[in-house]
Amino acid sequence: MKKTFGKLTKREQEKVEAEYHQMKPEDFDEIMSAATRQSPNAVRLPSRLVKKLKSVAQRKGQREYQTLVKDWIEERLKQEVDAR
Repeated sequence: MKKTFGKLTKREQEKVEAEYHQMKPEDFDEIMSAATRQSPNAVRLPSRLVKKLKSVAQRKGQREYQTLVKDWIEERLKQEVDAR
C-alpha cells in the first residue's frame, strides 16, 4: 500500500480496504514483518514554519510537508557524510 493510498481515487481506496479486510492473519503478519521500521520521533516546529513548508510541498506536488522535510534531512545528511 505504501504512501500512495491517499493518492488513490475513492473507489480504488475502497477496493484496497476490502482486500485488507479479507486478508488472513498469517498473510498480514508476513507483510508487517517485511515493513520498514520507523521511529515515532517528533520535532516541534513553529506554525509559521509549518505553513511555509506546506506551501513549498504543495508547489512541489507533495501531499505532506513531512515527506519534504524527511527528503531534505536525508539529502543534507548524505552531503555531510560525503564531505568527511
